[in-house]
Amino acid sequence: MLTRTQTLGKFPIALSMGQRLTAQMRACASWATIEEHDKILDMACGDGALLNYLNNHYRLTLCGMCDSPEQARAVREQLGDADVIYAQMEDIPWRDHTFDALMLSSPMRGDARRILDEALRVLKYGGQLVVAMPAFHFHQEGEIGRREMMRLMQEAGFGEVSFRITGLTGALVGWKKTILPEA
Repeated sequence: MLTRTQTLGKFPIALSMGQRLTAQMRACASWATIEEHDKILDMACGDGALLNYLNNHYRLTLCGMCDSPEQARAVREQLGDADVIYAQMEDIPWRDHTFDALMLSSPMRGDARRILDEALRVLKYGGQLVVAMPAFHFHQEGEIGRREMMRLMQEAGFGEVSFRITGLTGALVGWKKTILPEA
């Protein structure tokens, strides 16, 4: 239960360590293959609840991207060690092959192909992308459906793309291939 909330512009930022995970965040946390000391990127970390959960349950290097500089600052203050920045998913400002896993618990908006290309670029070989999706065909206008997202992930170069259900929400899981494709 949240004990205190600070509002920065239009974003409510939770400052309590008792943040609750959404169903989408639970799906990402449930289906991500995480090992101690992995480097994880939450591609749309919002109020930092998923990062906070991961921080409390694992020894990880955590990074996050937010929709506004104010939101990023508030999450950084809350988590301390996490590297949380303001950035767009189409332009992830980390080096190639940086992360063991990427998580996206909010709907992917924007240029999905470019976002997936960026995700693939910053993942280490053998790294994992976990994208929360509705378990059923309920998606809002402008959001990409599960089958389309699976196809786009495969076209981008992710291997072993699968859908895994957690209640009414599920997660698409794809792996960065460890062998480079022949040119």
